[in-house]
Amino acid sequence: MRTQINLSRRPFTNHRLLWIGLVAVYFIAFWLLLWMSSEKSRVIAKQNDVLTQIAGNRAAADRAIEEAERRKREHQKVVITEQQAMQLASARQLIQRKMFSWNRMISDIEEYVPKNTRIMSIKVQEIASNSDDVTARIQVKALGTTTDELTTMMTNLEKSNGLFVVGDTNQDPTIESGETPFTLDLLYKPRGEGR
Repeated sequence: MRTQINLSRRPFTNHRLLWIGLVAVYFIAFWLLLWMSSEKSRVIAKQNDVLTQIAGNRAAADRAIEEAERRKREHQKVVITEQQAMQLASARQLIQRKMFSWNRMISDIEEYVPKNTRIMSIKVQEIASNSDDVTARIQVKALGTTTDELTTMMTNLEKSNGLFVVGDTNQDPTIESGETPFTLDLLYKPRGEGR
């Protein structure tokens, strides 16, 4: 076998394969650099989204804890002293009295009083209220010119559509002036402003 030796001054060297390899390595490295930077940006954006969600969930949890504490404070049993209970009952009675209008009651009664009858006194015996409705037990003492005035007034009051409910009645003997005193116990249920 014969070995060929090139003894020329400038031997032929083929570097094309080397340069192709270097260019391929350079492009692959450049592509990897671009891919890594895009992946880094994507991961940072995802991290920011997750941090925003965590902050939102943390704020919602804090609000829920504050709301639970507020409800707990509201539901704590209020302890009042005996004096405060008495003051509360007095305040409720004042409110109940304010809901009852004397002027309105008197004008309502006047509508049903016969012409020949005089009202001597009106006594409110009891005022009861529940939510918006107020009822009062009242006693009306009157003088009629005849003995039929009691019957006439009772008939008029029964036509009041539930404004007055007639209870016990009492008619006394005729007095010296010729008038007949009588007493009516009524249940008064004033109508609201819009009724």
